[in-house]
Amino acid sequence: MSLSHLFFVFLFLPVSLILYKAVPQKCKNIILLLLSIIFIAWGNPSDLILIVCSILFNYFTALELGNFFESGKKALKNIVLFTGVASNLLLLVFFKYWAFLWENFGGIFGISRGVSVPTAPVGISFFTFSVISCLFDVSRGKEKPVKNLLDFALYVTFFPKVVSGPIVPYHQMVRQLNARTVTAESLEEGIRRFIVGLSKKVMLSNSLGIFYNAITKLPTDSLSTVSAWLGALFYSFMLYFDFSGYSDMAIGLGEVFGFSFSKNFDYPYISKSMTDFWRRWHISLGSWFRDYVYIPLGGSRCAKPRIILNLSIVWLLTGIWHGANWTFLVWGVYNGILLILEKFILDRILKKIPAALRIAMTFLFTVIGWVIFFSDSLSGALKFIGRMFGIGNGVLIDSSALYYLSSGGILLLIAAFGAAPIMSMLGGRLARSNNIFVNIVSVILFALLLVGCTACMISDTYTSFLYAQF
Repeated sequence: MSLSHLFFVFLFLPVSLILYKAVPQKCKNIILLLLSIIFIAWGNPSDLILIVCSILFNYFTALELGNFFESGKKALKNIVLFTGVASNLLLLVFFKYWAFLWENFGGIFGISRGVSVPTAPVGISFFTFSVISCLFDVSRGKEKPVKNLLDFALYVTFFPKVVSGPIVPYHQMVRQLNARTVTAESLEEGIRRFIVGLSKKVMLSNSLGIFYNAITKLPTDSLSTVSAWLGALFYSFMLYFDFSGYSDMAIGLGEVFGFSFSKNFDYPYISKSMTDFWRRWHISLGSWFRDYVYIPLGGSRCAKPRIILNLSIVWLLTGIWHGANWTFLVWGVYNGILLILEKFILDRILKKIPAALRIAMTFLFTVIGWVIFFSDSLSGALKFIGRMFGIGNGVLIDSSALYYLSSGGILLLIAAFGAAPIMSMLGGRLARSNNIFVNIVSVILFALLLVGCTACMISDTYTSFLYAQF
């Protein structure tokens, strides 16, 4: 099931809200858990088998970690933590990376795959990182393990976040499991945020995707410079509105049910450096790697060579996390190199450059990175980037470029405008206004957005969220 499907918006969600409101407080978590199980099992019931096994394993592992922490048995605690984290990662490697590893390295060492690997459960990277967060937080004494198995299961499976995140850390959600209330304000804000996220997905991302898919189906050898840039730009904005849209929907649904989750995007395309960009893009993933990888490795409290090593490890893992392809790994290394250069070589120089130029430079490097990210192969990525800079073809603009520029240029301008904080600031003012007339206008605008989204969902073929694959 998808959050942007008509069935979810107009049947599953309303029924969920009615049931949640109708049951007593002590049953609300049970209702949410049942709804989450239905949500996960809707597309592929077999996904539940792995998730249930993961829940049981990590629930009892967390209990053991809590006991060892309280009793001061540090050695045993570390053994259990290592075993728990390693088990989760091995499961992730098996489902996401085994075929890739066998294809690239199996022949070298004479290893046979033996059996075919079943399809990875949707969102395996997200719920795996969630349970690892729990194990680390409990082992450090940051939070106590959840005693109620059903509450722990809800933390892992809560349906708004289980497919594509955001990655809600254990310490952020655990205290809300049995200490939250739904107010009129949180319900209103949650619905507004959900509609905004839905609009980003079905009205912008899906429309941008049509142009991106059309351009990338053209032979790369014949792409003009303008066509290549249009393809890269359409993808850059499509990915942003797809994932930030899902995050808004998930966070909004969390508010509807009384949970408060941190924002996952903060207008990354107005960043003035790559460091700033990665503080604004997929914030929950960056925070996860910072808290559970970078800081334990020593963070920035080390000598320069060790800091460089720590950053390299984090970005290598970030690239690998996104998928089993050399392009993801190289994309991670690419971003790691840029961040290291900024931190140790270019920092003083960048501060002297005008802000507008810094934003443009950051956006340029980001778009080049997205080309590596969306390409099927490294050779394909290099060829596409070459076309962007007139290498290999030499044609600046052709009839295809003119067609896509004339038919999709306005959409790109709307996307660029929507990726800036102007619309959010205006919407926030409307939502916070005490003027009755302004409030009526605000309700009408959001109702029109929902009508527009409905029209798009009816007319468009189903398009899944891009980040569900990760």
